[in-house]
Amino acid sequence: MMATLRIINMTVRFVLELCMLAALAYWGFQRDGGWLLHLAAGFGAPLLAAAIWGLLIAPKAKRRLADPWRFLVELALFGLAAAALVGVARPLLATLLLLLYLINRLLVVLWGEEFP
Repeated sequence: MMATLRIINMTVRFVLELCMLAALAYWGFQRDGGWLLHLAAGFGAPLLAAAIWGLLIAPKAKRRLADPWRFLVELALFGLAAAALVGVARPLLATLLLLLYLINRLLVVLWGEEFP
């Protein structure tokens, strides 16, 4: 039973990471400005977040940060995604994203699910 819950929690973690990227893309495409700004922000913001994640947080990152630094970078990225959602009048989604991330992260730590 516990193994199933851990698999579900890690799946939720991956889905939350995708939601963070989607929130940044949504913000970019919904913000004020011309189509060129929409394209730059809509593709640029999630690409930048994914690059940071891949360089500093991902399990196989060559320069993976140790906690608490990794947690702080994760929190900053999810916080920016939540702020982006608030910026495009989606405060409920922002709250939900941040709350689910924090609950998931707590379970990851409590259950010892950190990647090597």
